[in-house]
Amino acid sequence: MEATRRSALQLILASGLLSCFPRIAVAGPAVCRTGILTSHRLGNGLRVHCYRNGSKYVSAALVLRSCEILNHSGLAHILEHTSFTGAAGNYSAKELKRRHRTFIQDSNASTSPGRLEWYASFLPKYAPEAIELLAITSLDQKCDLRTVESEAKIVLQELLLDKHSGDAAIRRQFNAALYGENHPYAVDNCDAEIAKVKLPARELARELTEYASLIRQPANMDLVLVGDVETGDISQLVEKCFGCYPHAQGPVLEIPKAQPTREYRSIEGVSGDLERPLSEIRIGWNTGVTINDPDARVLLTLGAYLNDVIFSEVRERHGDSYSPEAYFEPDGCSGIFTISAITSKHPELVEERIFSAIERVKEEIDPLELRLHKERWELKRLRTAESGSSMLECLVARIVEGCAVEDLDIESVSPAEMVEAARKYLPDYKGAYTRVTLNGA
Repeated sequence: MEATRRSALQLILASGLLSCFPRIAVAGPAVCRTGILTSHRLGNGLRVHCYRNGSKYVSAALVLRSCEILNHSGLAHILEHTSFTGAAGNYSAKELKRRHRTFIQDSNASTSPGRLEWYASFLPKYAPEAIELLAITSLDQKCDLRTVESEAKIVLQELLLDKHSGDAAIRRQFNAALYGENHPYAVDNCDAEIAKVKLPARELARELTEYASLIRQPANMDLVLVGDVETGDISQLVEKCFGCYPHAQGPVLEIPKAQPTREYRSIEGVSGDLERPLSEIRIGWNTGVTINDPDARVLLTLGAYLNDVIFSEVRERHGDSYSPEAYFEPDGCSGIFTISAITSKHPELVEERIFSAIERVKEEIDPLELRLHKERWELKRLRTAESGSSMLECLVARIVEGCAVEDLDIESVSPAEMVEAARKYLPDYKGAYTRVTLNGA
């Protein structure tokens, strides 16, 4: 499935190049306490990161970054869909599907601006076969005609669902407001992708074959492995499976920094996922504080604190929403606050309640509540270190963004810093933010 880096912030109701070794080797507190991380580079440029912890299964992520992934009208998206299904290496499509079902217990792939990712989880005894499948899928995919033809039909259905869903137009407006209309996370290529997958299968297979050759660049790839595995054995397997491909490298897409939100904007629409008298109100703004910004640790803490304050005001005090939420999510190019609530009350009333809570946060932070938030955050760190899939996500974030939220030092955040950040980055009522209102059909 195609995704943006900020899919968690997209308005769906029913439902970034890094010098890797120094940054990723300086792991956060959770890594130092419970596991061992080793990193090395193959002769062809591919970077390998092995994190050994107590997980009894292996979680793997293969991340390919390239400027070409944003271009070519969604060919990367189609290539993602043919992963683990089409012919690759010396295996026919039928043979590869059988090996995939036998040796990989869980898998997925995704595309986003400048990035194509493959994920797999498997039992340690199947490591040789699973790593081989990752290698040939990413570096020796054949784009056979039958697979391309069948997967193109599936991609077309996915694109049509996205284009014609009731909330799609609103979602695009919301993303454009958060990032700017020309930002890679906000550009809508749906029509161009639809036209591409409608090409005759033979022509599409030819284009995919040429495109696959263009992005097969080991020096643009990072392989991350997490689990209770012997690092030396895994390294030998990776060298055997990936090291046979020649060195290739190309430019990586530099995601531009999204500018902070400067003005109030109201967007309204109708949602097929809600029925009257329900509405959803969603408020979002870009602070301009990226995950590598010194203020990110303060805003992350402030987001969790604000969530509790809004919950108390909107739900417990006034009963205006069943489960209002507020959170701050930074990445390498932006730092976005989102507040959402589904309500049967008038949306503007709920908006006023939310900003009444925000004003209180600008005045005072309860030191006891802050300490409780820090302890819950410490629990999250420990859980991340113990979970193979969570640790994998954390390591991928360090590779791509230069930092993971688990690395942010919230223990040092003081109440005075939070009040200062609240006054600087939290808007006033009808201030610099975008409000989306979706009414029930």
